[in-house]
Amino acid sequence: MLKFNSIDELLLKTAGIVGKTFGELDKEGYFEKKSNDKGILGKIVETGFYGYPNNNKAEADFSELGVELKVSGFVTTKKGVWSAKERISLSQINFHKIVSEDFKFSSLISKNRKILFIWYEFIKDGDPRDFIIKDYQLYDMTGIEPVIEKDYKIIQETVKNGLAHKLSEGDSVILGAATKGGAGQTQTQPFSEIRAKTRAFSIKNSFIKGVLKEHQLNYSVSLPSELTPEEWLWNKFKKYKGMTQMELLKHLDPQSFKIKPQYNIGNMIQRRIIGKNSELEKNELFSKLTYEIKTTPITESYFPIEKPTFKPLQKDEFLDDWEISDWKIFFEESTFFYIGYLEKSTHRGNGFRKLHCLFKVTFTPEEVEEFSKTYNDIKNAVNSNDIDLLPTATKFPERYLVISTKGSGGDKCYQQFMNGEKKVCFMFNKEFIYKKFNEGLTLK
Repeated sequence: MLKFNSIDELLLKTAGIVGKTFGELDKEGYFEKKSNDKGILGKIVETGFYGYPNNNKAEADFSELGVELKVSGFVTTKKGVWSAKERISLSQINFHKIVSEDFKFSSLISKNRKILFIWYEFIKDGDPRDFIIKDYQLYDMTGIEPVIEKDYKIIQETVKNGLAHKLSEGDSVILGAATKGGAGQTQTQPFSEIRAKTRAFSIKNSFIKGVLKEHQLNYSVSLPSELTPEEWLWNKFKKYKGMTQMELLKHLDPQSFKIKPQYNIGNMIQRRIIGKNSELEKNELFSKLTYEIKTTPITESYFPIEKPTFKPLQKDEFLDDWEISDWKIFFEESTFFYIGYLEKSTHRGNGFRKLHCLFKVTFTPEEVEEFSKTYNDIKNAVNSNDIDLLPTATKFPERYLVISTKGSGGDKCYQQFMNGEKKVCFMFNKEFIYKKFNEGLTLK
């Protein structure tokens, strides 16, 4: 068994793994013995390359250095960028133990402060024996530890409030509480008789994608003083609360101001206050977060006036089964931020609504499961090439999630979608979003 006296010594050894396949490294015959084991590739690297016996010990894999080993796959996008395939699972959450734990002394952070990623290229329908290890990366979490601690405390408080069954990955920024085990697997929680889904601490897939992208493209982003995206966002907007959209645009960019309100005035204001998405990628809180920032007109009771659409869709996104789909991860991890513009009788219509508040919306496991019905309907429609199977609001007026046309074109957009064009988008039910606005976090 190898022992390393320094991180440099560990990395020097690790450099020799690049270019190898898992079939070459499988000295213990794991592929023959445990072909259905999800952690098989990690065990092969531990035993076949580093010579470590497989274990489930609480301390880090390279405990003498405080370094944890994670073997993770990526896919290569059309632009040649590596995109991490999945979230990184850390350790199972014990609901009874976490309520009295101190984050600073928890095995979670002591074991995972430094993570050595072994990156291999995942090929769909390929043989894992032939997957090639392309790179390695030592990632130090010390710089983002304040954010992880805040995430940890959000999960901890949820359990303390007897709401472990309501945990949502979208509530936190980096550290998630991902469902673990088979379908329907649950455990007890200390302050409620309701059984909660078994969960594990994980680093969100969106964050891991950001970590790998920074590594491949050799850049880094800074952590702002605010520790949550909603704090950062509302700090940017709240100074303008009470101003109409027309007043805001005239104040922010007089040269773009016109007497007649532009139809996209909300997006114009948003870009001038927080920048484009490409600029947000320079912010640590957003560069590795799955999020949507939307502008929405609301009544005084927070009811959305316009249909809540998002994300243009392409039929190729609906080929996988729901359980392994990117869309399932998206809804599990996503945080939606809605910038609310209040409409009253004295300030009605686009351009004259007043900036009022910020809503944060995330989704419960039950809601995500409800979304699967819409995903599966789209998948069936795509597989059958049958437009009539597409889940529109007309067919499913009560469903939380449906699809709608994007821009002009009417029902022709559905045929264009089936032809491979981005002509439809997801749309939430207004009543559903109204409920989420009133039960979630609102900053004003």
